[in-house]
Formats: sequence, C-alpha cells, structure tokens
Amino acid sequence: MKVYEKIFARLDELSMSQSELSRRTGISTSTINDWKKKKINPQADKLVVICKALDMSLAELLGEDGAENSSVDYSADEKYLIECYRRSDNYVRKHMLRYMELIDKTERKATGTPQRNVAVIQDVDGNNIVFINDIIFMGKQSIKWNDVEAYLKRFVGEFYLISDTEDEIYIGADLPDEYAHSEYTRVLKGANAKAKANAAQGIPELIEIATEKRHTENSKKKHEKDAKYGWYRYESRFALPVYSERREVIRYNVYHVAMIIRHSEDGKKYLYDIMNIKKETGSLFQSDDITQ
Repeated sequence: MKVYEKIFARLDELSMSQSELSRRTGISTSTINDWKKKKINPQADKLVVICKALDMSLAELLGEDGAENSSVDYSADEKYLIECYRRSDNYVRKHMLRYMELIDKTERKATGTPQRNVAVIQDVDGNNIVFINDIIFMGKQSIKWNDVEAYLKRFVGEFYLISDTEDEIYIGADLPDEYAHSEYTRVLKGANAKAKANAAQGIPELIEIATEKRHTENSKKKHEKDAKYGWYRYESRFALPVYSERREVIRYNVYHVAMIIRHSEDGKKYLYDIMNIKKETGSLFQSDDITQ
C-alpha cells in the first residue's frame, strides 16, 4: 500500500474529513485531495505532522517494505532520511522525530508565521462558511498591513480547487501586495479592516467554497497581460470570533466577501484580491451552537 493510500485508509478508520486533516496539519485541502486524485505521496517534510494528526507512527505510515515506496517522487535527500529512519531502532527513531519537531517549531518561531486554525462548517441552511478561529491581526489604531502581506507570502505558488466549478485558482506573487495595499484596503476602517486582515488565514478554504461565478472582460490597459482573458468574481463567506473581556468566544460574526480572480495570458486564473466585505446582520452564531 502506498503512503497516500495509507493516509486515506486512516482517515476512513478515524471518520476524519480531509478538511479536518487540513485544519490539524496546515496543509490545504486541495493538496490533500491531489494525493488521492493524482496518486502521489506527500512531501517528506509533511510526514511528521501528518502522523501526529492521524495518531500514527512514521513507521506505520511508511511501512517496512522499502520496495513498495521506492518509486515515489521523493528527492535523493528525502529518500536518504526515510531510509535512515527505517533502519534505526526505536530509540534512535524517537530522537529523530523529536529533532524534527524541534526544527519545525524553531522555523515557525523564526519566521513568526502563526499556524492556521480554520475549518469549513455548514450553517443551518447547508451553506458553507469558513470559520477562522483565531484573530492574529489586530491593532488599537489600525491593522499592520505589512504583517498581513508577509503572512500571505506563505501561499504564493500554491493553487486551490473551487469545488463548485472545479476551477484551479493560483496564488501569484502579486497577491500579498495587492491584498494588503490596494485602494480598497486603504479605505477600510474598523471591523471591516480587521475582517479582511484575518480573512487572509482562510484563503485556501475561501477559494474552495466559492460560488456564483461571474465573468467580465478586461477593460484596463494595465491589465492587458495579467488579466488578458478577463476577470471572474465569486462569492464566499467566513466567520470570525467575538471575544468577551476574559478572551472567551461569545459568538461568531459572519462576513460575505467577493473573490476577484484574474485570467492571465498564461491561461491560469489567479486570485487578485478580496473585496466588498460585509457583515451579515442577523447571522451571528453563538459559540455553543456551532457543530463541526
């Protein structure tokens, strides 16, 4: 059994969704789906966090039969690390895993990149909402948009699949700057500014649940290349927690947002910005009413 097959078998065994695995590991659901769809194994640097999320050992995931996994698309260095793990005893394996965990934590601390705490949940009408369970961007006077820009760079080079249309949406190098410093962003104030800043955490899921696809032709000369084939607009929704003075979640505010996609001359569709953020009045969830 291949590594990716063991992952999905374990998901079935635990009755765990791909969205939940994504939440626990920080790996996008589209990437997880690709393992099964394209019959490929995850990268070696993701194996430890996957094992922790699935409550299984690396030995269980990799198996002891080296022949069955010898053809997977790992680099020579990755194969060497896996082979070292396989031929080590349990004492050495524990130290290797501990070492990798320490490196992982050190890298996250050094980059200052928070982990994502995001889940897709359906409301009473069966509509998807991206629940963003942490507020990581806040300010007494204003949002530090340079921090938002730096955070968004983690997604550059990735692509995500819109479930409704199966469109592949790429994250280009232009998104972090446009998202954080566009004309629309500059005029945002108060709750809407805070909402857009923190919506950055849910970019993969906001794309994946997007609906109501609409197309318009490009009319601006400055976009004749990066939006040669026009623009697409999708609708999406997310929720952010509201805290009491004791930092307890008392409810979630739900926001509606427009996802702006440019269709580039390379034939790919890229997320350009998130706009028209509006709080849905009368659609507030009490924290104890939410079921996952």
